[in-house]
Order: sequence, then structure tokens, then C-alpha cells
Amino acid sequence: MLFVVVLLVALLLAALLWGWRLRRELEAERAYLQRRREKRETGALTQLFLATAAALESGLLLIDRNHRIRFANQALENMLHVELATVTGQAIITLLRDYRADALVKSAIESGEVQSTTFQPPRSPQTLQISCYPLPDHDEYCAIVLLRDITHLAQLERARREMVANVSHELRTPLASIKLLVETLQGAPPPEVAQRMLGNIDDELEAMTHLVDELRELSQIESGRMVMAFQPTDISALVERAIARLRPQAERRQLQLTSEITQPLPLALVDEERIGQVLLNLLNNAIKFTPTDGRITIHVSAVQAANQQTPSRIRHELQQTGLARAIVVAVADTGIGIPESEVDRVFERFYKVDRARTRNSGGTGLGLAIAKHLVERHGGRIWVESEEGHGSTFSLLLPAM
Repeated sequence: MLFVVVLLVALLLAALLWGWRLRRELEAERAYLQRRREKRETGALTQLFLATAAALESGLLLIDRNHRIRFANQALENMLHVELATVTGQAIITLLRDYRADALVKSAIESGEVQSTTFQPPRSPQTLQISCYPLPDHDEYCAIVLLRDITHLAQLERARREMVANVSHELRTPLASIKLLVETLQGAPPPEVAQRMLGNIDDELEAMTHLVDELRELSQIESGRMVMAFQPTDISALVERAIARLRPQAERRQLQLTSEITQPLPLALVDEERIGQVLLNLLNNAIKFTPTDGRITIHVSAVQAANQQTPSRIRHELQQTGLARAIVVAVADTGIGIPESEVDRVFERFYKVDRARTRNSGGTGLGLAIAKHLVERHGGRIWVESEEGHGSTFSLLLPAM
């Protein structure tokens, strides 16, 4: 009987030991499987992070607890023109060389709040936006930093501000003049004076209407909403029509207005109305700024990129457009010319070499900007060569058939 009891106790102990060992093995297996699952998840997360960083157009930096860069993506290398191998281990201030960016990262990490600012790296035309995203719960890394190149957006914003300022400037003068004239009319001046003032008001309103029309046209061109009707066109006939239209104006100022057309001349593939508009604008400007007894000549000729006798400037413009054959229309005058420092800016919106003079001439500063857009919509080019006191030559390069 005792033997049976001992045997039963031994079997019970053996069962308990076996159960304990089995439990240990199951716990070890479960821990092993958990570690494998966590490793797979970590690897997948790492791969996901790397794939996301590679897909970003923004530069990405991973900052460790010592405020050192531990990771940078390819976009950052392209943005800052640095080698990724040299970035790792650097401080933010060493990479960006901007104390505001460095201070922002430190402030964001200390406060635990996302912070952003813009800055311009030294000796660089870029405008960058930096955003710092703290990682307060991570043991190894303390922040992710994103860098975006917003140079184009900054230029657009600057252009918008300049546009508003220029429009305000152009409208302020006629509005002030109209206000003064109306106040004078309210005082019941003599009829002949009142009639003259009404004529002045009409002139100012016409100037404002012209400005608004040109702004609307420029907006349509820049937004691509203007429909162009390209067709084979005889440029020589277009030039002669423009000359005939403005000849009375030139004769009133005692100016000689002629054309020199080199034949044979191929047809041009252009929108006749729009190129006619460009020619009228260039001729109007030449008439305005050429003194009495001066000359204005329109030269028209065909050119080829392969012809070595083609002037170097025209060959350069042909290369820029990729045209093999083209027609060059050059409006040359003996006027007052343009200062060398101003030549590159004459095609800017609202730009005027002499604001007082062009205001008196009725100019808005938009004509050449519109002309440039119209010519480029044709796949052509427009440029100016000028010497102050010795006249200007505005040239068009138009595609030939």
C-alpha cells in the first residue's frame, strides 16, 4: 500500500515537473515568436521609412539625441548640392549655415512643438522652408526635419506684391487727377474751362481703361487661356500694313518711317492679328521716343541656322528656339536709346526706363511684356539691342514654313 502511495506521489511530481518544463518551453517559444514578429515589423517599418524618404521631393533629416544628423535623403543632396556621406554626423548649423534654422530646430526639440520658418542659405538664390517635427517618445532620435525649396513660390509672391504696387501706382495718378478735376467742376467754372476739364477726365478714364484691358490680356496670355490662330502669313504684307497705319503719326512728328524687306521671303506660321499687335506696339514705342527728323526702319529677312553668315546673335536665338529656318523682323530707330543697365529689364511688367516721360506718353509699361509673351507663344524670340543716345533695335524671330 505504501508502495502505491509513493508511486502515485512520484508520478504526480513527475507530471508537475513535466508541466513546468512544458510551460517554460511554451513561454520561450512565445517570446521567440514575439521577437521575430517585432523584428519583421521593425524591418518593414524601416523599409517603409526609407521608401517614403526616397519618394519625398522635400529634403529629410533625422536628428539624434545629440542634435547630430543621422540620416538624409537623396532630395536633400540634390537641393543643397552636398554629398550624403559628408552630411551624416554634422550639426544643423554646419549643414545649413543659418543660425535661425539652427535655433528653430533646438526650440522645437525643447518645446516639443512643430515649428517652421523660411530662410536663404548664404551665397545662394534659393529660398528654403524648414519644418522641425519633434519625436519626444523616441529613445534614439529626437526630431525629423523637412526642407522644401520654395524659391519659385517666393518669386511668385514677390511678383504678386510688385504687381499690386505697380497697379496701385498706375491708378493713383489718374484717380487723383480726376478727383481734382471733379472738385473744380463742382465750383461751376466758365463753360470753356469746364469743357476742357471734361476732356481731361475722359483722357484719364481712357488711360485707366487701357491699363485694365492690357492687364486682362496679359493675364489671359500667361494663364494659357488666349487662343492662337496660327496660319501661313506673308510677313512683308503685315509689316506694310503696320507702317501704313502709323505713318500719319510719324509724319506729324516729322519722322521717316520705311521698310527694307529682303526677298525671297518664306511664309511665317503665326497668328496674324497677334503679330500685327506686336509690330504696332514696337512702332508706337519707336515713334514716341525718336526725336524730330529721326528715322525708323523695319528690316525683314529670312535666316537659317546652318548658314554661317547669319549674325551670331541671331544664331544664338535660333539655337534657343531649335528653329532651323526663321524670319527676323527688326524695328530700328534713331531715338534716345536705353541705358545699358536697363536693357535687360525692358520686357518686365510695368517697367519704364523713365516713368515721368512714359506716363506723359500714355504708356502703361505692359506693352513689351505682352509682346514678349505673344512672340514666345509662337515659339519665337524677342530681344533688344540699344545704346543710350544712339537708338534701339527690337528684333523678332518668328518660325518660317
